[in-house]
Amino acid sequence: MAAQTPSSITLHGSVTYRERIALPPATVEIRVVDMTNRPTQPQTISRTSFATTRQVPIPFRVTLASNLLKPNRAYGVTATLLVDGQPWFKTPMPTPLNLKNQSDILLTLRRHGAKRPSPGLAGSWYVQTLGKTLLQDGTPTPSLELHEDGTVAGSTICNQINGTMTVREQTLQFGPIATTRRACLDSTTAERERTFLASLEQTRQWQINTTGDVLTFLDNQSQPLVVFHRQSHLPVR
Repeated sequence: MAAQTPSSITLHGSVTYRERIALPPATVEIRVVDMTNRPTQPQTISRTSFATTRQVPIPFRVTLASNLLKPNRAYGVTATLLVDGQPWFKTPMPTPLNLKNQSDILLTLRRHGAKRPSPGLAGSWYVQTLGKTLLQDGTPTPSLELHEDGTVAGSTICNQINGTMTVREQTLQFGPIATTRRACLDSTTAERERTFLASLEQTRQWQINTTGDVLTFLDNQSQPLVVFHRQSHLPVR
């Protein structure tokens, strides 16, 4: 007899933000989105909301029908904190969803309506080319959030990362990068993670194209290490 697949899956995680702002009674909205065709607009496939009086981090639990998630497609999770029906904090980009590890999902939100960074280094980026490998197979790719205050966050696909960067004109160097310690579930993803983290360590320069949507990290010999595509504050529907 063929093994039966579960009729539903449950995602566990928490939402947080870095700003030192007390949160009034709020509504947490969690969405699961299909990111396969990014950078086009992600499509919402599941939406859950609940009221809270807690301060961050706020835990969440989302159960959805497993038949909503199709093979060979890329999914992500977004969150919004609403106060009196108005968005106060949002995820600037979907966090890639690993369907084989549905717990400990950390969603870091940013103040909605705050001044947006001008086109340049600051923003949300996902990897388009890693070394000489073009990542366009529809699977999740590493991503970075580069903030104007020099802080860095992101995802290696398997793990969340945090750190700092030092920028002087076109030079760029990352400080120590802290990562969570979850193991990758396949060798290809594990190798991408190792290459991505090594590339951040080797980065010494950055370049951006004239339209501000393609960012390249280079080593001290001006050789490209990683090419990113901008994905700042994508709307969801």
